[in-house]
Amino acid sequence: MMSNSKRQLILVLALLLFIPIGFLQVNMDPTRHKYEPDYGNVKSAVENKGGLPIEMALGAFTGFREAVAGLLWVRTDEFFHNGDYEAITPMIRIITWLDPHFIDVYETGAWHMDYNFTDADQRSDRRYIPLALSLMREGIKNNPDLPELYSDLAFTHYYRKISDFNMSREYYERGMKKIIEIEADAKANPNDANKKAAAQQAALQITTLGHGLAHTYEALGMPDEALKQWEYCYKAHMDNLAAGFGGQFGESSSAQNVQKQIQEMTMRRKWRATMTQPPVDYKFDAQLVRVAPKVFEMRGKLNSIGAKKFVLETGAHEWGLIDGTRIEIRFQDADYKTPEINNFSLNSLSLNPNLTIMQDSASVRDGKFSRKIDMSKDPEMYSFTAPKYTVTMWFNPSNHSDTPPQVQDRIGWRGEGMTDSRYLDTSGIVPGDTSGPQPGLRLLKKTFTLTHEDVMGQGQKVFE
Repeated sequence: MMSNSKRQLILVLALLLFIPIGFLQVNMDPTRHKYEPDYGNVKSAVENKGGLPIEMALGAFTGFREAVAGLLWVRTDEFFHNGDYEAITPMIRIITWLDPHFIDVYETGAWHMDYNFTDADQRSDRRYIPLALSLMREGIKNNPDLPELYSDLAFTHYYRKISDFNMSREYYERGMKKIIEIEADAKANPNDANKKAAAQQAALQITTLGHGLAHTYEALGMPDEALKQWEYCYKAHMDNLAAGFGGQFGESSSAQNVQKQIQEMTMRRKWRATMTQPPVDYKFDAQLVRVAPKVFEMRGKLNSIGAKKFVLETGAHEWGLIDGTRIEIRFQDADYKTPEINNFSLNSLSLNPNLTIMQDSASVRDGKFSRKIDMSKDPEMYSFTAPKYTVTMWFNPSNHSDTPPQVQDRIGWRGEGMTDSRYLDTSGIVPGDTSGPQPGLRLLKKTFTLTHEDVMGQGQKVFE
């Protein structure tokens, strides 16, 4: 058995070995400064968070930065599966300080915040959205030459989660520009194997970035730009096939899909120019009913006329009531405005416990919709401490998740063939977390303003 004195001697020798390890790491990794944490942020965190990042900095100095980051990411996954959501965002912050190039942490961490922190009925906690966007923007800042990060922010967060098609377009276009820059750099340096490999990887992002941008142009009511983008994508896929990139089946399948998109877009652009007039009255109406404290039923009508039958090749069509449209619903503190968090720091991670935001949707069937929403089961997410609240219900014809293409065949990409005698909104501003107006967009929107007593009161109460 080893004596205590020997154990202590071995421990001292092991600790002393960390010093040459640190110096060796410096000499072995001359590009380490690109990967080091932002020590300005570390200093701030030390002053405000009890010194935890000092341990992180020590790990980076001794050359174990990436290894420690990987172990922490495994631990973070355990927190998620155990439902310990509050512990996840600080861990993400620490991991990306340790390894600013740990791409999965940015993508998965932001996904968790936007989608996976939910209430009892699986509605996501919208308070996390500014944090998710901030984390993804930091990921792009730390990894500006990775087109997939631009694509992820554009699609997963702006396009799908927020329906902010202006910002989706911005990041898709930035990602496409990055692909072009990487490919041009490789052509200018034909003997650089690393740049050649980067160009090949960038070329394969055309499916996510290129296709996504085409869909975003369509959502913005820009069919000419969408068609040009699809044609660009087709050429890119064919170039990839010629170069042997991506495997024969994958690129060939994508090219065939693009051909179909080009054909359909060409015909729809032709027919929709004549089918949206005169505007059809969608006769939107909505009613809000409190059935118990913090429990509401949202119901109403939507005359969602579209193409019951439509032959793209000839334009032959039959109009009728279409199922499958969706009404968006948002319940929030009356004075809430989505903040822009420019720095994903430990100091910015604490959610406001007094803020209430809930967003859901209701499907329209036979011209009617109804949705019961119980917010009484999640007091930590829905605190209801504000004096006033707004409940907004709206129909967005540009949102592909809310408006089937056969409905757009009648009312157009931006609702130009839709009208309403009471609730037509031509401001172009989509309620929720969007950054600005969408030019030319016509929404149907009705807003209710409630007092605290309206929310907390007993018994049924109807709001018209």
